[in-house]
Amino acid sequence: MKVIQAVNDKIVVEVIMQEKVTSGGIILPVNVDKDPQGYGEVLSIGEEVENIKVGDIIIFHKSGGMAIIIDKKIMKVLTNKEIYGIVKEIEG
Repeated sequence: MKVIQAVNDKIVVEVIMQEKVTSGGIILPVNVDKDPQGYGEVLSIGEEVENIKVGDIIIFHKSGGMAIIIDKKIMKVLTNKEIYGIVKEIEG
């Protein structure tokens, strides 16, 4: 297994591919052409990154950053400025 260690102000995320499952169990990819945002799990952060930690689920513009493929997984290398927010679960 290969990993990428982020440096400086970079953030490495694994892109989360959204999909829908029909009642019959067929998996259909969501039409990503209509959604401008992407989602990803933070795998690594550089030493200059603030307010984001490994394991966070973040939102970014799908055309932002640099896309790479490692071990058949799509990843993005982003800067802190390219992240719109962190997805949080609210109880209640």
